[in-house]
Amino acid sequence: MTFAFKKLIPALACAALMAGNVAWAEHSVTPDEAVPLPEQQMSGSVAYVTGGIPFEQIPAFVSARRAYALNIEVYEKAGTKNEFTADAQVKLFDRSGNVVLEAKTEGPYLWAKVPPGQYRLQTTLNGRMQEQRVAISTGAATRAIVVFPQMTD
Repeated sequence: MTFAFKKLIPALACAALMAGNVAWAEHSVTPDEAVPLPEQQMSGSVAYVTGGIPFEQIPAFVSARRAYALNIEVYEKAGTKNEFTADAQVKLFDRSGNVVLEAKTEGPYLWAKVPPGQYRLQTTLNGRMQEQRVAISTGAATRAIVVFPQMTD
């Protein structure tokens, strides 16, 4: 990812999203600027959306957060901050080790409709892999935040 691309994302918006709040103090997205959620895709029987680029698409993802059981956010460390990244490979495994979701992120977000249960999330960016466990409950969205070390991109 180029340095210029990363400079397009305001640091304030990134910090607000990491905290779970959306505070558009420096840049408000007007209805004329808003970009809709990307088209839903399928990986096996799992529906998902991925994106968050351009910046004007972020409100659509924030609004859709609860409609998807798993909200995966992918960042890269940049000094003391975390910056958006893209092109991460995502695999979600069920308890039996079966892949239930396999996709490439097209921005910092991947929202997926997966059934309740225990999963292993494997996220890979430029050869660096991170794994974590995620538990999906009925009626609530689970947020999985993946932060890669600086210079992974």
